[in-house]
Amino acid sequence: MIGMNVKHILFAAVVALWVGGIHAQAPRQPASSEILQKIDKLGVLGSVLYFAAHPDDENTGFIAYMANERKYETFYLSLTRGDGGQNLIGPEMRELLGMIRTQELLQARRIDGGKQYFTRANDFGYSKNPEETMKIWDREAVLADAVWIIRKTRPDVIVTRFPPDARAGHGHHTASAMLAAEAFEAAGDPGRFPDQLQYVEVWKPKRLMWNISMWSVRNREEYVRNAGNYIKLDIGKYNPLLGSSYGEMAARSRSMHKSQGFGAVGSRGTDVEYFEHVKGEKAESDLLDGINTTWSRVEGGGRIPGLIDALKKEYDAGNPSAGIPALLKIRAAISALPGSYWKGVKLEETDALIRDMLGLYLEAVAGRSLYTPGQQLDVSLEAINRSGFPVVLKSWSGPFARADSAVNRELKENEGFKAGFASVVPQDQGISQPYWLTRDIGYAGLFEVGDQQKIGIPENAPPAVITLRLSVGGTELSYRIPVVFKKRDPVRGEVYEPVVISPPVYTSLEKDVSMFRDEKPRTIAVTVTAAQDGCKGRVRLKLAPGWRSAPAHADFDIAGRGGTRQVSFVVTPPAGAAVAEIVAIAEMAGNEFDRGLGVIGYEHIPRQVYFPQSKGRVVRLDLATRGRRIGYIHGAGDAVPASLQEVGYQVTVLEDRDIELHSLKSFDAVILGVRAYNTRPALLRKQAVLLEYVNQGGNLIVQYNTPVELPGSSLGPYPFDISRERVSVEDAEVRILDPQSPVLTGPNKITAADFDGWVQERGLYFPQDWDKRYRTVISSSDPGGAPLDSGILYARYGKGYYVYSSLSWFRELPAGVPGAYRLFVNLISLGR
Repeated sequence: MIGMNVKHILFAAVVALWVGGIHAQAPRQPASSEILQKIDKLGVLGSVLYFAAHPDDENTGFIAYMANERKYETFYLSLTRGDGGQNLIGPEMRELLGMIRTQELLQARRIDGGKQYFTRANDFGYSKNPEETMKIWDREAVLADAVWIIRKTRPDVIVTRFPPDARAGHGHHTASAMLAAEAFEAAGDPGRFPDQLQYVEVWKPKRLMWNISMWSVRNREEYVRNAGNYIKLDIGKYNPLLGSSYGEMAARSRSMHKSQGFGAVGSRGTDVEYFEHVKGEKAESDLLDGINTTWSRVEGGGRIPGLIDALKKEYDAGNPSAGIPALLKIRAAISALPGSYWKGVKLEETDALIRDMLGLYLEAVAGRSLYTPGQQLDVSLEAINRSGFPVVLKSWSGPFARADSAVNRELKENEGFKAGFASVVPQDQGISQPYWLTRDIGYAGLFEVGDQQKIGIPENAPPAVITLRLSVGGTELSYRIPVVFKKRDPVRGEVYEPVVISPPVYTSLEKDVSMFRDEKPRTIAVTVTAAQDGCKGRVRLKLAPGWRSAPAHADFDIAGRGGTRQVSFVVTPPAGAAVAEIVAIAEMAGNEFDRGLGVIGYEHIPRQVYFPQSKGRVVRLDLATRGRRIGYIHGAGDAVPASLQEVGYQVTVLEDRDIELHSLKSFDAVILGVRAYNTRPALLRKQAVLLEYVNQGGNLIVQYNTPVELPGSSLGPYPFDISRERVSVEDAEVRILDPQSPVLTGPNKITAADFDGWVQERGLYFPQDWDKRYRTVISSSDPGGAPLDSGILYARYGKGYYVYSSLSWFRELPAGVPGAYRLFVNLISLGR
């Protein structure tokens, strides 16, 4: 078992180096005023943990205020990565959306000064109650993760975003508050989760508070009536060192949640937050009442505040490096203290300040971004001391256990030191797959993470790191620098990308889902891509019993890195309806490789690389179709057009300029993508054209929209409103309301079996208060919930049909759900 002091110091180092997600970020030198802000923080030893369920649940104003005004260690624990949400900026869903939202949170924390953590809980989609949430997540496992984070971060106060009851409005939200209360007690109990204690110690925070919001109380009168019982905190102050109010900073932080459309406008002036006591010692007037946040909480730390004051008095904003001798005295005093959590944290802060005050630029750049085990990694190292204070570069080591290279060179003011060297990626180096995605869990409730010490961290540590050893004023310091790839973009300028370790060869299926409408064989294409020179082997399909492929395997011989070979397999389905998994496997040098290469690229987050398993779905279904030509108007982005093409439809994607009657009349049906009215303002202006298309015999199908700033009564030919109701249980019972409806009778006869195998949910944002001229066909509800009959509303209008459907077609069709295809084709076929 690791000794107490070592545990504290090791964890503090990990926090400082990796939690900020520093790799693949352009280096940024803080201004002199920001350095002074960091010097002030050296004297503050307090910490707060904000606790909620999802990315974007956090109060960015509170985090900004606590991290920068109070200068506390400020953490946000998001139980999930937001995989189950919608994506406003692109087609990524599920785990890929979780990767995006993870990075959006990290970008938000870089702005507001907080530090980010997660549990293994999977955002499986909307949940109406905490009982369902806890059952799917595995309550004890997520509780263990929350306790782990509390024991690691040692917060003085925990603050929840939500109350532990129905006022939270979402099962995940309610569950987060319930788990926070349990974890508050369990973290200090050595009998709970004792296996963690080989790495961390028990920790009991002082108190647990709830950050009250107006939307979580019954009415404003109740809010005002109880205000005297709340702790009040004005987070609207202005920080002249940072040149921003915390309201402005919070808006910039929240605006990083771009995939959720949460761009925010900054605020200035007083902004009061309220907090209600939940557990622990009750506060009188401030969240940290009764908590010692000075150096006197650390054994032997009494002399350090005087040293910090001396540094602040002599600090010269025009020459920050003049304060290095005083800062080195502080570092020596901290180093001499007995081991503790705060010793480790403050040593890391001190070393970062030394680097900042020297204007020290340290960078390690690789020749490219992607490497495979066994390949040579060429690195260009740059070190420059942009101050007059003497610094000596003693040596460097790494990456990949490369031995020390002695330098012993003085880094003179503004004279750059550059060196190039090579290292070899070890054969046993793991690939750079996000650590929580090494196993595909689908819609299960908990990601699989085998290494306890990885649980909670936002992202993988960089695979290639260089350690630089310097002497600053006679004090030996080490800095760990991630190796990155840097390139020039003609528009964006200098762009940084992470270095990733890849499998030597990729396989990829041409389609994620292949639909077989009869027993006839279909060709399935597989592409083999070489990630290194000289890839030779064979590729095959792994199929379920009853499915056959010809040939059984095919050879590939690819000479150069980046080369490809496409292989076609003729796949024959079984006689009856069937759904099965298909995996493309490359065999090379006695090893099997079944992963592809994926890249997520948006300008507001670092480039993300992942290696998904090369698997898909093959579906044999009985499907009849009518009509052929579809016009599709995208909304927030979905893969429905490709899904329709897979069963034989000709799909034309329409832009705003194409929405003219003469163009629409050429289509058998026009379909609006998810949240189309929310994301395309021109559609409301084109509404008359769309309805006239219906009037003249067209078939218009509108997928779900949210009610925010949307005149729901104007979306159809007859009025209806949009609610926030949903059916979140994917296998919730579906009841047939009108068995003779054309929606259910042709060209495919719909039965209860067609609602088997749906994923994540039935539907969301169901209509309410609809005009009696609309007809309904099915009803569903979550267990114990009121029936929702409006999953499909349709009406005759003139010669055509108008359909509004809140069922989650954007999830079911790309997932290859047979019954969803059969029902959606029936909607397309109305009037045909």
